[in-house]
Amino acid sequence: MRTVSFAKVEDMYARFEDLKKEDVDELDKWVIEQPHLPSVSEMELIQFIHSNYFDMDAAKRTIEAYFTFRTNCKEFFSDKDVLAPALQRTMDVIAISLLPENTEEGYKVLFAKVIDSDASKFSLSAILKLAFVCVDILLWQEGCAEGNVLIIDMNGIHLGHLPKLSIFTLKNFLYYIQEALPIRLKGVHLINVVPFIDRIMMMIKPFLKKELLEMFHIHKREESLYPFVPRRMLSCEYSGNAPTIMALKKQLYDNVIEYRSLILEKESLQKVDETKRIKTRTLSNMFGLF
Repeated sequence: MRTVSFAKVEDMYARFEDLKKEDVDELDKWVIEQPHLPSVSEMELIQFIHSNYFDMDAAKRTIEAYFTFRTNCKEFFSDKDVLAPALQRTMDVIAISLLPENTEEGYKVLFAKVIDSDASKFSLSAILKLAFVCVDILLWQEGCAEGNVLIIDMNGIHLGHLPKLSIFTLKNFLYYIQEALPIRLKGVHLINVVPFIDRIMMMIKPFLKKELLEMFHIHKREESLYPFVPRRMLSCEYSGNAPTIMALKKQLYDNVIEYRSLILEKESLQKVDETKRIKTRTLSNMFGLF
């Protein structure tokens, strides 16, 4: 069994000259003054500040959204035992991997692909739960990144999957990545798009902010991806230099299992206590979700 590893706060201060210890301390003090919030580590505070481009007010809003949403959105953030049958089955349906090489801009690239096209096994909420666990682990391991890019290969998705795309699940997903996830999202690229991609885009477009809509790229030909993510970075199945999708999937999922105890600990402890919230706001007022 490998020993789990974590990014070091010292490395973050050294890498990002705009990151100031006094800002992190100020944000820490603010969190402590919010009795409904759980404790937040120094690395997490750094990630909230960095992901908001060092805007302190925006970092506070993201912290509020992050912990409140994760406490209340049960479909993504409860029952996260990665050895439980539901998530083990999901690992057999979807391959999520981190490409070994960064882009020239320093962006990290996540790649996702359905590997079992049987729609009866497809659960969007379970797939997103697994995806968010993977992102959590990459944040623990890597700390802050210049940016993050997501590639989704739609090969293997067919009309049988369309009824499985719950509008409420998609809405919650889009809220979380736009308002609460402490990363700098730089692009979402869909390759090998299905003929009914327009129907999917119609479903999600009402929930996309202009900034995220501009990051969505639909590639009818794989070559149009390469200006954003060079071919050499992709897995060998795509004529790239990276290992196979299955090898990269195994590497990440093995990591997920190594972090199982911490995943469960965070799920248990990092919750808001609504009875202690200073300003009473209903969840519907905050998010318009659930």
